[in-house]
Amino acid sequence: MDAETQPDPTALSRFSTHWLPAPHRMEIWREVFGREVIRLDMAPLDDGPILYDAAFRAIGPASIGLGVVSSISCERTRQLLSDGNDDIILLIPIDGTVSLEQRGSEVVARSGEVLVRRSDDAGKTLSSEGRYMTVTLPARALERRVSDIDRLTMTVLPHGTEGLGLLTGYARLLMSEETIAPETRDLVGQQLADLAGVALGAQRDHWVVAEQRGMKAARLRAIHAAIRAGAADEGFSIGEVAAGLRISPGYVRKLLAGEGTRFSALVLERRLQLAHTALTDPALARHPISAIALEAGFGDISYFNRAFRKRFDVTPGDIRAAAQG
Repeated sequence: MDAETQPDPTALSRFSTHWLPAPHRMEIWREVFGREVIRLDMAPLDDGPILYDAAFRAIGPASIGLGVVSSISCERTRQLLSDGNDDIILLIPIDGTVSLEQRGSEVVARSGEVLVRRSDDAGKTLSSEGRYMTVTLPARALERRVSDIDRLTMTVLPHGTEGLGLLTGYARLLMSEETIAPETRDLVGQQLADLAGVALGAQRDHWVVAEQRGMKAARLRAIHAAIRAGAADEGFSIGEVAAGLRISPGYVRKLLAGEGTRFSALVLERRLQLAHTALTDPALARHPISAIALEAGFGDISYFNRAFRKRFDVTPGDIRAAAQG
């Protein structure tokens, strides 16, 4: 198998109980997916239909999961501990509640909080129906970043901290991307570990590294995502993006300058690409070009025409005519 045909190791994978034949759904979910794939003894907590629908992305030794479940328990039994897995799992209820029963005690995490669970400790989580994210990292990746890693047993991280917000936002963005470029996979894995370390309480020297690597990368991805999502709004501004990330407009400019670009240039490029796509869409063949420009975020049609010609070396009308053959 040559390099071009090898599967992408970071490609999204998915498991859904919807795919399983009803007569054997519970058995396959518990015995095959549960005990053999994710190494958990799982069981429903109520009499309703079982639901487990989640996507997963591996990034080197790290992984992210995102999905919806019905009320279930997931137990890491002493028998399952024989696999030697020492991963640290950050279980994040997006919409739901999860508790961990371990060593005769119980802790609870609610929406927006994070429950930290160690794979080399026997214990059981009880999750209500809802949406959840998991970020999983090997212990060795966090030992270098977090003081006294053994304290993480049965830890709940509170909602609203900067490190946690950057971690969950970055993980969501990674799950939304079609692919992760091969040359960036190791770096992305390090950035994810940096952010997890900050959320868990990084040592001082690793906080500095995380600020320059993981936290910086998370903010940049969030800035680019915000531009993709908001550029079509004529009133979209750098202040809006900065406020959403809890940083200053000046810091947004500084981060983008480090990439050799400017906020206004990225917004203009996004708007031009939106207009170009619309002009080549057969369903919009009768839609006025001026309306397309306005819907892409341009308030000045003359400026749109000049910018479009400079970017694509043809007029908007030329692009539409070529698309119509």
